[in-house]
Amino acid sequence: MEQKSASVWKSSLMSGIYLGIVSILVSVIFYVTGNPFSKIAQWLGYAVLIAGVVLAQINYKKALGGTMSYGQALGVGLLTVVFASILSSIYTVLLYTVIDPSLTEQLKLFTEEQIVKQGRVPEEQIDMAVEMSAKFQTPTMMMVMGIFGGALIGLIISLITAIFTQKKPVDDFTE
Repeated sequence: MEQKSASVWKSSLMSGIYLGIVSILVSVIFYVTGNPFSKIAQWLGYAVLIAGVVLAQINYKKALGGTMSYGQALGVGLLTVVFASILSSIYTVLLYTVIDPSLTEQLKLFTEEQIVKQGRVPEEQIDMAVEMSAKFQTPTMMMVMGIFGGALIGLIISLITAIFTQKKPVDDFTE
């Protein structure tokens, strides 16, 4: 059986756009309901990422004619999440700078609350810990960390899901 040719870039870009849109919609739902920093939103975001990677890998395998190597599955999964992360990061910058600039202060208060709740930081160091966290919560840093963090998470997810979505071609070797 001959393997078809399909562009990993085009397939990943399309899947990444769809995944990015779904991720943004999840974020919008939690923002509108007043829970933008919810743990449930975070876990749902991971579930959406995993589902998006698996669907991207399955669609790419179909485009290749039903077979796909582990490396191809890994590549399409990783690129899909990178494209989705770029789109989601652009949305995050717009959310924090244009749509609702007050979210930066809300995030700072939420972070302080979480630090106090954990109880690992002495009281006299809480302000310093919050200020240190705030340096990483600027829209620009969120965008950079969103893209690189997305790539790292995409790599981990793709390394695992590629094991299950790959399908090696059957050798028609006869003696």
